[in-house]
Amino acid sequence: MGLWGSGANGSRVRRAVLCTALLLCWSGTATAAPGPSLTRIATDLNTGGAAMTTAVSCPAVGSCAAGGFYTDSANAHQAFIVTETAGVWGSPQEVATAFNLGGNASVNSISCPAVNSCVAAGFYTDAAKAHQAFVVEETNGTWGATQGIAGGLNVGGNAVATSVSCAAAGSCVVGGRFEDATQARHAFIVEESSGTWRNAVEVAGGLDTGGGGLVSSVSCPAVGSCAVAGQYDTKTHQTQAFVMTESNGLWSRAQEVAGGLNVGFDGTIAQIACVAAGTCAIGGSFETAQHTAQPFVADETAGHWGAPVALTSHIHASVNAQITALSCSAAGSCTAAGDYSTSTGATLAFVASESASTWGPVTPVAPKVRLLGGAYAPVTGSSVQSLACPATGYCEVGGQVATGGTGDQSFVAVEEPSGWGIAQTIAQGQNVGHDATVLSLSCAGVAQCVAGGRFTDAASHYQAFVATGFTVEPVPLQITALRGTVPATGTTTLVVIGSGFAAHLALRLAEPGASAQLLSVTPTRLVLRFIARVHVPGRHQLTIVEAGQAPAHVTYVQH
Repeated sequence: MGLWGSGANGSRVRRAVLCTALLLCWSGTATAAPGPSLTRIATDLNTGGAAMTTAVSCPAVGSCAAGGFYTDSANAHQAFIVTETAGVWGSPQEVATAFNLGGNASVNSISCPAVNSCVAAGFYTDAAKAHQAFVVEETNGTWGATQGIAGGLNVGGNAVATSVSCAAAGSCVVGGRFEDATQARHAFIVEESSGTWRNAVEVAGGLDTGGGGLVSSVSCPAVGSCAVAGQYDTKTHQTQAFVMTESNGLWSRAQEVAGGLNVGFDGTIAQIACVAAGTCAIGGSFETAQHTAQPFVADETAGHWGAPVALTSHIHASVNAQITALSCSAAGSCTAAGDYSTSTGATLAFVASESASTWGPVTPVAPKVRLLGGAYAPVTGSSVQSLACPATGYCEVGGQVATGGTGDQSFVAVEEPSGWGIAQTIAQGQNVGHDATVLSLSCAGVAQCVAGGRFTDAASHYQAFVATGFTVEPVPLQITALRGTVPATGTTTLVVIGSGFAAHLALRLAEPGASAQLLSVTPTRLVLRFIARVHVPGRHQLTIVEAGQAPAHVTYVQH
């Protein structure tokens, strides 16, 4: 595809194409789509100046629930929830108020299996300053009373609900941790069946002889079919990752995963995602013998967990890397995201995708960011906090990016089948204090995602927000190098290095007697068949044209 200079026949004189051609940089900007729509949350309540949206769940477009915490005038942290109805966010509602006598509470996770039907889970501190886990449930659009959970287990006073997943209204599982009388921490789950919450039960207890148990993530694709993932400590305080599954209402024993990789004995799981009963994936990190953290994934197929896969390509073994988020759109089609440290000490975000049950390489995400006003800036540091993939080939990641001139900004990057778009900042105009991040993402469908997080205002106060309306931000079309040589006449291969290339681009040559044909394209590399029919000495221009982008030019010299 693509064409195509042409010209009359001429003398066949030997010539060369200068392989490091003069670069005419990309100019102009892509056609800008409307920016994200941002809503501040709990501003009036946040008199203490520290609020964050930590959890979002959207069962349908325009129908979501979000939660987190704010700080009141006494500097006490209070948990809140807020509901979106028909695209309009309502007033935030404080939860766990009567329980939170110790002044420290937060919503950590929300799951909404249907419109007007949600469960939020988190923690509060009682009068004795002990942490207690709680749930609060929305039924037919009305939020009920806060219910404490795990209290019978939590005699040591350090319980937290970390994750909740609901397969249907009245059918949910909550996971977290509690502390026993010896101050050892253990993992627990609580099930809701037909709208009734059962007693909390310890999980992975036979493995957790060192007292470091935690359920970090829960996923329930169907009623009576769930999976939980987390970590535990052995008697010698080696941390190992575990999974446990429920089938037809019966739970299996917890089983260790990644043990063969985790020779340094610090294994964790960040997230589990299940698309059907017995079909799940996990992502986390393990520790090498050199005591560096490395990312891994593992798949469950037909109820059996496969061997863990280390995602170490493009990540040097001497640096630390971890998966912080994972999402699956179908069996064998998942995406993991996280961050790694470089040899210079910077932290950079990455993604890795699975197709047909095969995991691809780790690739950077958000190397550049589009700032408010349309300018692009290089990223000096980045991390991913949340990831959502509503369909195969369509994902969104959110987190934090650092740039040289604008401080720390929250960002979202969008993937379509053609690849990942450039990261775009969220709340930059409000983030006067230069410290913002996206903490949660939920998608009701393709291009129908909501992000929650925080920014810092001019008074250096954290403020909570939700935002929507993210679109693919095209990577700027740019050429950085032209490689190859051309004989006097005949056919050769040229390679164009740059960014923002897409399969539908067109090629133009100003030189008479020459034509080019596109052989292959990736976002950063074009391979061309260049045909020389006559000798036309001097400088000539190759132009790449792509819809919605300013053309990119490269000049080569013909001798």
